[in-house]
Amino acid sequence: MVKYLRILSAFLLVLSSCASASSGGHAQYETAPASPELAYEASSARRSGNETDGRMIAYSVSVDLSVKKIDETKASILEQVKNSNGFITREADNYINARIPSAHMDNFVNQIKTLGKVENESKTGTDITDQYRDNVIRLNSLKSVRDRYVALLEKANTVNDILSIEKELERVNTEIEIMEGRVKYAELSVEYSNITVRYRERAKPGPVGWIFYGLFLGIKWLFVWS
Repeated sequence: MVKYLRILSAFLLVLSSCASASSGGHAQYETAPASPELAYEASSARRSGNETDGRMIAYSVSVDLSVKKIDETKASILEQVKNSNGFITREADNYINARIPSAHMDNFVNQIKTLGKVENESKTGTDITDQYRDNVIRLNSLKSVRDRYVALLEKANTVNDILSIEKELERVNTEIEIMEGRVKYAELSVEYSNITVRYRERAKPGPVGWIFYGLFLGIKWLFVWS
């Protein structure tokens, strides 16, 4: 009986610690001291190219081109993605969205700009450092809570205790999976830049347009000699 009361008291202590950290019906957890820095440094070895003074910058680039032949342009872009060790995330008849290693981003964009006339170009960088570190802290806290539940489960003797602990473990494991996904996506966003290339066929003059174009060339020849 004394042993059962000790297990029940420990179980209630874990539940009360989780309840005190919850807000608005969603569980939140106290930050674990000193652990986020270790996780941040370990994951930094997998990232490259987009870090400035220790900050994590996720870049997005958009390039609009007018080209002579759409099929040839599309084939060239796909080849450039392959040569840059990138991968396609979305593809359509008139645009390609790809992830390119950050170290190759500038070179890739410069190569793409040679495929036609640049109609529009934009580049944005988003600092996700603080959000990333917060997610790492929450992930470590969730794993700590999971470990405490596992320890309680090993000591549980009754069916009710086991079912209650397993239910909490399932909830915590779900939140861990979600947080791990956010952390991995942030690392991917820094390691691989998001680049979108849109292309359209260059407008060709009609019969009347060719007449005026010929007149233009004739006038140019009269006044300008190269």
